[in-house]
Amino acid sequence: MSERLNSLVFTSLSHFSVDGNFLLFPVLITYYIEIHGISLIVVGLMPVLYNLISGFLGVFVGRYADMMDRDTFLLSFALLMNGLSIFVFIIPFIFISQAYLFMIIGSVILGVGQSIYHPIGATILSYTFGQKNSASYLGINGSFGSLGRSLFPVIIVFLAAFIGIKFGLVLFAVYFLAAALAVYLGLRFFRREKYNRGSPADKVKAGPVEPENAMTSFIVLLVVIVFLRSMFISVSTTYIPTYLDGIFKSKELMGIIVSVAFLSAVIGQPFFGYLTSRFGGKFTIVVTSIGLVAFFIIFLFLSHSFIIILIVFTIFALFTYTGFPVLLGYVSQVVPKQNLSKANSLVWGIGNTVGGSIGLLLFDGLLVFRNMFDSFIIMLLFAVVSTFLLVFLPKRNSG
Repeated sequence: MSERLNSLVFTSLSHFSVDGNFLLFPVLITYYIEIHGISLIVVGLMPVLYNLISGFLGVFVGRYADMMDRDTFLLSFALLMNGLSIFVFIIPFIFISQAYLFMIIGSVILGVGQSIYHPIGATILSYTFGQKNSASYLGINGSFGSLGRSLFPVIIVFLAAFIGIKFGLVLFAVYFLAAALAVYLGLRFFRREKYNRGSPADKVKAGPVEPENAMTSFIVLLVVIVFLRSMFISVSTTYIPTYLDGIFKSKELMGIIVSVAFLSAVIGQPFFGYLTSRFGGKFTIVVTSIGLVAFFIIFLFLSHSFIIILIVFTIFALFTYTGFPVLLGYVSQVVPKQNLSKANSLVWGIGNTVGGSIGLLLFDGLLVFRNMFDSFIIMLLFAVVSTFLLVFLPKRNSG
């Protein structure tokens, strides 16, 4: 395979695996709370923990990657950490008295594993395909992330039904070990230095770069917008499985709805990636933000049957889970190449991931006083505010 195709294939495998595993814990919550003495409120703090670790660590990962040029190693390490976290998440089903302790340990490991892919994967594609056209390929790549989010929940639910949750998780963990090896072998060719040997205008200097070049006012504003939006999105991602399980009293129906809904983003990511390349990131963020707010309102108030919930939540997912090509494609259109990983890690790590953690923490607090429906409504307000702030974003860099 050509180097471009290799970069797309193996970053897509990484994205498929990492994003799939990100949605595994929200499904596990529905199994953990069936263990006697396990509290939904306490278990709900685990996504806060791994999101905070992922978000803050991602900033340092981006800076390290920009300086050291070891992207292939980092992606493989990320997959290994994701696999190790799954092994640890099995232990609460065995040693129930120590369940919370091992959930915490697993969440720490998962946070490390989740911190790496998005800034690194986006950077590899920006180098191999060029910054101008990378959003379209980020969309293709992102569709595999959506495919992972779609398949992992339904696979684990049905594996749990047939062979038990513990053995099902073992299979997932072994898969991650194999994926880590495949990605390492498939991306061994990639070194940023090779792609810096272009024309003098394209040539960038390897090593440390000035922080102010990446930390522009554009990035600050985008981080704030993504932070607020993610406060809501992370809550919907984490608690919708539990919400649906409560409605239908069936993990199988819950798994089907979640998996079918996330399949929509398999199409949505390349589509919105194309729109980002064609019309600019600001246009696409506006469209997706309005869409996700509108269809979540419909989902909460007008969904009264399995079919209607399936359709409406699928459309909601189409608009919602497109951040990778839209946000990072937009960043690629504006930020200089030599600062790309750092900028990606700020938008994705601080904006998307830490914002999600704060949203989950607030939601956990709301659940103490309010039911889940009311808490969803309150969290949706953050997405509404984020949408209004979009008017202040610049269009893509004309250069």
